[in-house]
Amino acid sequence: MLLLLRNKPLRATIQRTALPAMLEMILYMLIGIVDVAVVGRLGAVPLAAVSLGAEIFFEVILFLGALGIGAAVLAAQARGAGNVHEAEQIAGQTLLLGLLMGCLSGFLGVYYADFLVGLFRVEPAVHALAVRYVQITFAIAPLGVLYTMLSSLYRGWGRTEIPMYVAIVLNIVNCIGCYVLVYGKFGFPALGVAGSALATAIAHVVGCLIIFTILIRGGGGLKLRWDAIRRLQRQVLKRIFSLGLPSFVEQFFNNLSIMIAVYLIVFTGTVSYAAHQVGVIVESISYMPGFGIAIAATTLVGQSVGARDKERLLQATRGTIEFGLLFMGFFALLFALFPFPIARLFTHDPAIIAIAGLLIRIAALEQLTIALSMVMGGILKGSGDTRTPMVITVLATWAYRIPMLYLVIIVLAQPIQIAWLVFISDWLLRAIAFYLAYRRRTRPDGPFLSTFEPQESSAPAQ
Repeated sequence: MLLLLRNKPLRATIQRTALPAMLEMILYMLIGIVDVAVVGRLGAVPLAAVSLGAEIFFEVILFLGALGIGAAVLAAQARGAGNVHEAEQIAGQTLLLGLLMGCLSGFLGVYYADFLVGLFRVEPAVHALAVRYVQITFAIAPLGVLYTMLSSLYRGWGRTEIPMYVAIVLNIVNCIGCYVLVYGKFGFPALGVAGSALATAIAHVVGCLIIFTILIRGGGGLKLRWDAIRRLQRQVLKRIFSLGLPSFVEQFFNNLSIMIAVYLIVFTGTVSYAAHQVGVIVESISYMPGFGIAIAATTLVGQSVGARDKERLLQATRGTIEFGLLFMGFFALLFALFPFPIARLFTHDPAIIAIAGLLIRIAALEQLTIALSMVMGGILKGSGDTRTPMVITVLATWAYRIPMLYLVIIVLAQPIQIAWLVFISDWLLRAIAFYLAYRRRTRPDGPFLSTFEPQESSAPAQ
């Protein structure tokens, strides 16, 4: 019998931590979904341009935000140990780090937008529109990166509902902005792709200002103090980097592989690429909740480490794995049974729907392996092992996914459906690798549990 069904306090703890994180991830991806759904009505070229421009912007923001994993793990462990002062120092240094990385990415994105988009072989019309999208969105990259890192900090602190509420506001702003600026409503000009980019940029500015205000006012029991930001603290930054750098490297190579995959998939044609993007957006409906459950796993395991509670940790690991499998298993059934109606929600083009529907059905096959990979990766990160997920991700991506995509698309000239079968096998290999790493690290005499002192309490993480 599932532990989640037998242990009501554990179930409540996981739900309280995971559900807001899951909803936040869905809401954040909803920004891209809304952009695609709104601009998709304008035709294949605007759809492809927004898809490519958003791919570049969001991947860079999430890539730099990966440094926030280090802050999240440290904040979780500080809370488990009851050390609020340490968490406040981490918050201040995370703020400074986010601003520095955001300014760098903003400069590069604005001034090298043409180069970035030019890395992908797209039609001239798509290229021109995508460059404009990238220039507009990267103008606010400093606040976008800061928003991502502060959200990560609050997730690690265990207050996942705070970034969730901010994400709700962010989405409302984006939805209204998209409708008004893309189509030209209420006296505004119809800006098309540029309107979509502007709505995304405004939404990120609003989200960053809200979560920053919450932090300086001490919301969620975590307050930004002057002594934590008046200078760079080498020891705190070193700890953030030691945990966050492997995730940063993992995200870098993962995002680079996504860009290369997009470059290769573009060779299948504009319609196939647009269908691929619809499939990716739809799959993110399940992917982002899986990421939210992984965040909960990192938070609860990190708190257990801080509290030095072995039983609490073992319950958190098993419970989050079960939760991930159940949740993403539901989406597997949904994608398998209703792929074409789902595709029609994003475009009216019959050619795109025909391909995208098949891709969504194929995506049903990888939901459980994605769940295992993401949640076990989150467990390892919460325990302080951010290097193993990096190694698995880099090897799976660069030793298997990219070479296989090149073989299938460039050498064998196979359609996009065959390329998606490569994704299926890639996630299967990752799931196996993560399971082996998880078993090695959590066995009684392993490198993690053997360091724990026996605990009387078996209460779930709070």
